[in-house]
Amino acid sequence: MTSPLYVIGDIHGQRDKLINLLGNAGLIREDLAWIGGNSRLWFVGDFFDRGDDGIGVVDLVMRWQKEAAAVGGSVNGLLGNHEVLFLGAHRFADNGGFLSMWRRNGGQERDMQRAKGQQIAWLRNLPAMARVDEYLLIHADASFYREYGSTVEQVNESVSEIVRGSNIPAWERLLEQFSERLSFASSRPDGIVRASDFLRRFGGKHIIHGHTPIQYLSDQLNPSEPFIYSVNLCINVDGGMYLGGSGFVYQAPT
Repeated sequence: MTSPLYVIGDIHGQRDKLINLLGNAGLIREDLAWIGGNSRLWFVGDFFDRGDDGIGVVDLVMRWQKEAAAVGGSVNGLLGNHEVLFLGAHRFADNGGFLSMWRRNGGQERDMQRAKGQQIAWLRNLPAMARVDEYLLIHADASFYREYGSTVEQVNESVSEIVRGSNIPAWERLLEQFSERLSFASSRPDGIVRASDFLRRFGGKHIIHGHTPIQYLSDQLNPSEPFIYSVNLCINVDGGMYLGGSGFVYQAPT
C-alpha cells in the first residue's frame, strides 16, 4: 500500500502557522516531534521572507526530515525563488544587488544573521522539481524549467550548479525567470496545452505548485484547499499564508 502523500505550499517564515497545520494534520506532536510514521511530506519552496522566522521554519523541516526518515517516512522540499534570493544575498551580499533585492522582497535581517553553514548547505541541495507518484512537483507555475533540461534530473543538476556556483549572470537569469507566473492557467489560450506539454516532457499526470497565492486567482480570502485548474492538470497549493491565510496541508490522492 502506498504511504500517504502530503504537500504544503509557501510558508514564508510563518513558523507558528506551520506548526498548527502539521499538528492538525496529525503529522507532529505538541512537542513538535514527527508522528507521521511512513507518511511523505513535501514542501514546494519559499520557506523564507515576508514572515518573521524563515530560519525557524528551515530548522523544523530539517528536524522532521531526520525524524521521518528514522521511522520510514520522508520530508522533502523544493527550491523556491525566495531560497534563491536568500542564498544569493548570503553569498554575494550587494555585489550584483542581491542583498537589496532580497530586502525589497521581504527579506528579514534576523534570518540572515541566524543562518549557519548547515542550513545554507541544506538549502543549496534542494531540488528544483520532483516526480512523486503521478505528480510533478515544482515551485512556480512557470515553464522556464524546460530551459534547464529535458528530464527532472537534468533540470535539478543545472539549477544546482547555479546555486552552488559564483556565476552572477546565471543567478540573475534564474531569478528573472522565477518572476514568471500563470503559465498553465486556463485563462491563457495556450495554458492547457502548455501544462500538457510540460507533463509530457517531465512525466506525471498532474502538476502541483505554489508561487502564486490562490487569493490572486479566486475570491477566497483564506483558502482551505487547493485551487485545481486547467482540466485538473494543475493543483495550486499556495494558501497565501503571508497574506493572512491560515494555509492548508493537501493530502494528494495516491
